This record gives sequence, C-alpha cells and structure tokens, in this order.
Amino acid sequence: MAAFGLFSEIIGFVLFGLAIFHAVKCKSNNIVQRILLIILLFLYGLALETAGVFSGNYQYAKETIMFFNEVPLSITLAWAGIIYSAMVIGEKLKLPRLLYILFTTCYALSLDWGMDPIAVDIGLWTWTYGGSYFTVPAFNFIGWFFIPIAFILPYGFRLNLKEKQFKLLTISEVDQRKTILRKIYTLFVVIPIAIGVLTLVGMFTRIPFIYNLPSFVIFLWMALTIVFTTGILIWKRENLHREKWTDIIPPLIILYIAFSYFIISLFIMRFDLSILSLYTMIPIIIAFLFTVKKKRA
Repeated sequence: MAAFGLFSEIIGFVLFGLAIFHAVKCKSNNIVQRILLIILLFLYGLALETAGVFSGNYQYAKETIMFFNEVPLSITLAWAGIIYSAMVIGEKLKLPRLLYILFTTCYALSLDWGMDPIAVDIGLWTWTYGGSYFTVPAFNFIGWFFIPIAFILPYGFRLNLKEKQFKLLTISEVDQRKTILRKIYTLFVVIPIAIGVLTLVGMFTRIPFIYNLPSFVIFLWMALTIVFTTGILIWKRENLHREKWTDIIPPLIILYIAFSYFIISLFIMRFDLSILSLYTMIPIIIAFLFTVKKKRA
C-alpha cells in the first residue's frame, strides 16, 4: 500500500502544477488574480481537511509531507487542481449563473463518486463511521456537493451599491476587476464566508439519518449526478471546443485523476469499483473529448 501512497502524492503535485500552468498560460488579463484563486483553493482545502480530520470524521495514511502530522500536502494540492478545473469548465459552457453553479459542483462530485471508494479500499484514508456507499458515508458526498458552491458564491460575489444589485461573477469576470480592494477581498473574506456556509451544512449532516443516507438514495443520487452533468456537456458541447491548446488542461486534470484511480482499481482486482469508476467517468471523458476538438474559425 505504500506504493499507492506515493502514487497519490505524485497525483496531487501533478494536478496542482497543471492548474498553475493553466493559470499562467490562459492569457488572462489578470494572472495575479488567477494565481490568488489557486492559492486560495489550496488554503480552503487545507482548512476543511484539517477540520475534518480533527473532528474525528476520518484520518489519512501517513505521507512524506503532512500538515499538523495529520493532513497530507498532496490532498490539499489536489483540491486546488480539481475545483479550479471544474470552475473553468463550468464557465466555458456559458450557462445561466444558477445552472453554472449546479453543473460545477456536480462535475466535481462526479469525480468523487468513483474515486473515493477506491481510495478508501487501498487505505489512503479511513472513515471513522463507515457508510452504505462502498463503506463511504453520505456525509462525504453531501460535503463535496456544497464545497464548490460555498466557494463559488463568495469568490464571484459583486454588489452594485448604486443599483443595489447582487451579481455572481465568473472567473474571467473577476479577473477583469484589477483593484487592490478585490484582491484584499479575495485573500481575507472569501474563505471565512465559505467555511461559515460549510459549518452550517456540517451541522445539518451530523444528523444520523443524513450522515448516512440509505444506499438506494445514494446510488440514485450518484446516477442522477452523472446523467445531469453528461446532459449539460452534450447540450453545450460547442462552447467547450478549444481555441488554444491550453484549454485542454482543465478537463485533462480531472481525467488524469479519475483514470489513475480506475487503473488502481484494476490493479487491486476490485472490478466492481472499476465498473463504478467507468460509469462516473462518463462526463469527465466527454468533457475532455469535446475540448480536444478545435473550435471552428
């Protein structure tokens, strides 16, 4: 199992590196803000993982570099790459704002539906109280559903004081706001709001029935997540076609981690998890294939 731990560490560093590379090469008019976004996602992941571990919900296997001797560096690096990529892909689809939020969070959740059971099976992390979804509790997936939402809302928040109107900005629209005030807001306000929202969600999910929903509810939720994200991707596929080669990086990040865990499931001969992984990878593969296709001139 030590080899799997090393493999997981490598995945985290690769995902983070690719996200940083995309942020630098995406031709944003505000690279500083993009880098701040990835750093913020890293800190967001670190805060949530630290809270999750010290609250006794789960624990991680030891890795080379650990925060507080409990949280692997690779996990928090992977966090940044995954949520950043999901936000970029969701933005490219040019959806109405509420649908953009729902798609982004469901797309990230699609990865977790297939990855988590495999990671638990090989001992990368262990849940204190097992669940009905391949020993993973519903608490995990409820958390992953709200994690991107809790971040996207405060990150894109904009209040027009003159018109007394709230607007949710996309990543690119936030990039266009180059003021120092926006950067201060990004660094010091976004994470506290996001963690506050998730704290409320966490209190709700501690209810025993919610913490571990019946298996048929979880499996139905999983199936609907994949159907929904796949449908949105097919509907808006023209918007995914790449304009430059770096557009491939965000869907490649998600595909890389999903495919890595699929290979692990084959290696350990958990073919039930392999089939599960293939199903949950449907929207991930589709997003990558649509992005590979070049946009018509």
